[in-house]
Amino acid sequence: MLLIFIDGLGLGVSDYACNPLARFSPRVLNCFADRLGPLPRNGACLPIDACLNVPGVPQSATGQTTLFTGVNAADLLGQHLAGFPNQELKDLLRRESLVSRLKKESYSVNFANTYTPGFFKERPRWVSATTAMCEGAGLRLNTLDDLLARRSLYMDFTNRLLSRGGHQVPIWSATEAAEVLVRQATEYDLCFYEYFLSDLAGHRGTPAENEKVLSELDEFLFHVVSGMELDKGSLVITSDHGNIEDSCLPGHTMNDVPGLFWGPIRDQLDGMHRLDLTQVAPMIETCIRER
Repeated sequence: MLLIFIDGLGLGVSDYACNPLARFSPRVLNCFADRLGPLPRNGACLPIDACLNVPGVPQSATGQTTLFTGVNAADLLGQHLAGFPNQELKDLLRRESLVSRLKKESYSVNFANTYTPGFFKERPRWVSATTAMCEGAGLRLNTLDDLLARRSLYMDFTNRLLSRGGHQVPIWSATEAAEVLVRQATEYDLCFYEYFLSDLAGHRGTPAENEKVLSELDEFLFHVVSGMELDKGSLVITSDHGNIEDSCLPGHTMNDVPGLFWGPIRDQLDGMHRLDLTQVAPMIETCIRER
């Protein structure tokens, strides 16, 4: 099972003026609020509700915690929480994340992202939901040595940001980065990867910059989909809230987010037309246990 989490990507309408995805022809991110698919290799796209019956605009801390635990974290707190998880959400991730549950059942799990030496040398005061989840489950965090050995990816899968930061790393094409991730996916019961330049670009980027981010991401995802052995494993691509899909609005959106599914996990979608964030983790766990 490979889970790719894309921060800040909602289902916007296919509007050239506002949606960067409508300015080119995406092969994987070919899902819009007014039309879904088709996707390569018989993939399925379902809208996923990120609002969770809680007033306000969906945010990262509660959205990601909900995605990874199956528990409505926004309802638990009584609000959508932005940024990084607070202690209550960290405790929830430690107890209830799909990583913690699978590890307790002796399934192998890998978080494919690379952490820089700076993270370990001077630990940030606040950490992401994915980091809190991994640490809460006792999961090893990948280092630059893992990246150099082609066992992990940086959050910028090309490594350009690492190189600009002075790290001696190879620059990877979308194809090379996809090969690294697909290979890791074959070695674990669950492998997951986080990409958050989409949310960063949605907050700070120009329409042209947002289009570039998404077109490069779509190319990477296409090679991941192409490289997966879908008769043997499943692929899920989803998000926590909307943002970059609407350049005409500042900040996050209340749009549904895409749920993209390939492989055996598609069997669980029969009769379903829309999901919410609480349903993703249980679907992934069911698919792994029934494999």
